[in-house]
Amino acid sequence: MKKKILVVDDDVQLCQLASDILEEHGYQALTANNTDEGFKKLYEARPDLIILDVWLPSIGGLEFCRQVRLDEQTRHIPIIMLTVQDKEMDKVMGLEMGADDYMTKPFGQRELLARIKALFRRFDRAMPEAKLLRSGDLLIDMDMHVVKVKNRSVPMTPKEFDLLVTLIQNHRKAMNRQNLLTSVWGYDAPATTGTIDVHIRHLRRKLGSHGKKIKTILGFGYRFDG
Repeated sequence: MKKKILVVDDDVQLCQLASDILEEHGYQALTANNTDEGFKKLYEARPDLIILDVWLPSIGGLEFCRQVRLDEQTRHIPIIMLTVQDKEMDKVMGLEMGADDYMTKPFGQRELLARIKALFRRFDRAMPEAKLLRSGDLLIDMDMHVVKVKNRSVPMTPKEFDLLVTLIQNHRKAMNRQNLLTSVWGYDAPATTGTIDVHIRHLRRKLGSHGKKIKTILGFGYRFDG
């Protein structure tokens, strides 16, 4: 079955170009030119991935991303944010709202396909032998893609989930930021290592007392001491 990708951008030509590229490479493409239409197609088609522009009518791409992440039915869907002119603030805000990756417009066909494949690869690759990871009352169910603390579900974006799993699987091992980028993003992402810091901040906040187990190694990276 073809994977469905929803492109939400008010640039009609860009939507058509992205749709043509996606269809040519075996994906089913859906497009929307504003957030209202985007939500409609999101709940009708249940896409496997969303490509989302930062600047959109009516509520904007950042708010669209935030609402997707708040909904239990859609929070697991990977999101690639589109920014213009390589604006750092757009990227940071997108990551803060739960985006998994970003591209600067205009983008090339090879970059688009590489980023999409990298996101899908995480879900398609074989699961490790251990289906459950534990640290005290912190439980990670690899099959269900669920994180629980004291039997309470903790919402995670795909990137946050993979980063937490990577840290726990490398228990008490210091990992530098670049290695974490490569491990979690699945390829040599052009994202800055500051991307890792943003996601670590989110993990610490969401995990409560367990967040303190993620130790900062100054000038190097992070370690999970659970």
